[in-house]
Amino acid sequence: MKAYLKEKLYYLKAAVFHPFDAFYEIRFRGRGSVPLAAVILVLFGILQCVSYQYTGFVINLNDLAAINIVSIFLTWVLGFVLFIVSNWSVTTLLNGKGNLGDILKVTAYSLTPMICTLVFQVFASNFIIAEEAMIVYVITGVGTVWSLFMLLAGLCVIHEYGFGKTLIAILLTFVAAAIIMFLGILFFTLIEQMVVFIISVGQEFMRRL
Repeated sequence: MKAYLKEKLYYLKAAVFHPFDAFYEIRFRGRGSVPLAAVILVLFGILQCVSYQYTGFVINLNDLAAINIVSIFLTWVLGFVLFIVSNWSVTTLLNGKGNLGDILKVTAYSLTPMICTLVFQVFASNFIIAEEAMIVYVITGVGTVWSLFMLLAGLCVIHEYGFGKTLIAILLTFVAAAIIMFLGILFFTLIEQMVVFIISVGQEFMRRL
């Protein structure tokens, strides 16, 4: 068990420092771990909740009285799930080679730098003054840029795309995500209207009895 965890964490570390090599191993040799990727997504959602509430007041502009922790968590986690499903849908049409598990691992592993900088942000922001806030912004910015680079590199490798086609696929992924959201909202709206109609018919029937 220890050796198994060590191997899975090794490829997570490798993805951060050698993304092309690590994602090649994930795509062509089945390395990495779907359960670990799922844990990373959940951890990222939890850290976003912690960040919203416990980041120091120097850089925390959120209205703490209006924060809904569950909503924040679901927004981030379901947002990434939507991205993963949308990317799989688009790349299937564009002859991408990566499967759903590959996309999940690439997306989750790419969050690692952002997770590290989020932890730093929450901790450091409680001990700095306003003049030092730029340091936190720069470090979190570097983490975000590195995460985006990892995601881009990973999608290039697993789908066997060039740089240009990967950018097009990502753009189409957001378009697909918007369509899925629209259809989802439409579906639940129709369901709600059907339920209201059935209840009103039932109430009218009971009154006539």
